[in-house]
Amino acid sequence: MKRKIVLLTGASKGIGYATAQAMAKKGYDLILNSRNTSAAVKKLQEFGTKVEGIDGSLGDDDTVSSLITKVKETGQLDALFLNHGGPPVKPFMDVSDSEWETYTNIMLHGPLRLLRGITPMMQKQNSGKVVAITSFTVKNPYQGIILSNSLRAALVNALKTAAIELGSDGILINTVAPGYIATQRILDFNQRYAENENISKEEVDQRTINEIPLKKFGMPEDVAGLASYLLSEENKYITGQNIHVDGGLITAN
Repeated sequence: MKRKIVLLTGASKGIGYATAQAMAKKGYDLILNSRNTSAAVKKLQEFGTKVEGIDGSLGDDDTVSSLITKVKETGQLDALFLNHGGPPVKPFMDVSDSEWETYTNIMLHGPLRLLRGITPMMQKQNSGKVVAITSFTVKNPYQGIILSNSLRAALVNALKTAAIELGSDGILINTVAPGYIATQRILDFNQRYAENENISKEEVDQRTINEIPLKKFGMPEDVAGLASYLLSEENKYITGQNIHVDGGLITAN
């Protein structure tokens, strides 16, 4: 039986790696992308699946072209997982024009260009699953992260539109919005907030936890479980959704 293939970007650590691991356990062959995939490729091969890595940033046109070329050479793609590193913690007035351009390319243009490039193959197959990682802040913007708030919201709406337009081709497209997940990015965020407010990181961590109804950080596997379901053959009727994995945070707010 022909094995299924999933392309995952931003997959060398955190939520991306956890999702790649979940897809490997489901028996999918993996094409990984991140700035450096070597360590992740080696670890994921232990699951007995075929794993290939393509290094580079989604903000780089050459990287996106290489990923599209790889998919065409493979002749098959069953699922696409879109993820990437996040932008810096900066308020609106501190973000330069060059930073807007850089992170628009990484967080919006790159993912959408990649999706457009692989869509004809999914249309030909009359099937395909797409999941992008966004953030709970697309619904409740937080101060100090203007780049993340705005660009992730733009991606959510672009993908909702694509889901409507491509549904008749058998392509299911969803986004997953994590809350406070225990990744290096959240740790770095809280460290930056602590420095800006001249308080300890532990105080910021506790303040964050107090916002969450479940009173704890989520784990990458919590997000990966949902993402891998939406990417797999198990998902037959969910599309055009932005689903929160946030311990009740948005409901509480």
